[in-house]
Amino acid sequence: MHTLLGYSWAEIASILAVISVLFSGIYWLIRHGAKALNNAINIGTYPLQQQFKELTNTIKQLNNNLEEQHESLEKLEDEVERHHDELIKHDKRIESLERDIK
Repeated sequence: MHTLLGYSWAEIASILAVISVLFSGIYWLIRHGAKALNNAINIGTYPLQQQFKELTNTIKQLNNNLEEQHESLEKLEDEVERHHDELIKHDKRIESLERDIK
């Protein structure tokens, strides 16, 4: 009968079958454990995920508000500049009228 390392072919086939079953079981345990762990992490971090979503929405709203305020400030600056120019014109006109009176 043929042997390899002192084992018969039937013994080698049995050993390989046992090793294959062990590795399959270990693979299944690791995969199942990873799924269970991932599920537990998702459940545990769900409130934190919700808070991050709320924070993101709040930041977006703040950015929109800042953009609106920036636009309003630019309009106000333009209006102040226009009024400033009008005041300078009025001041020059008053000076001119005062010189004409003298």
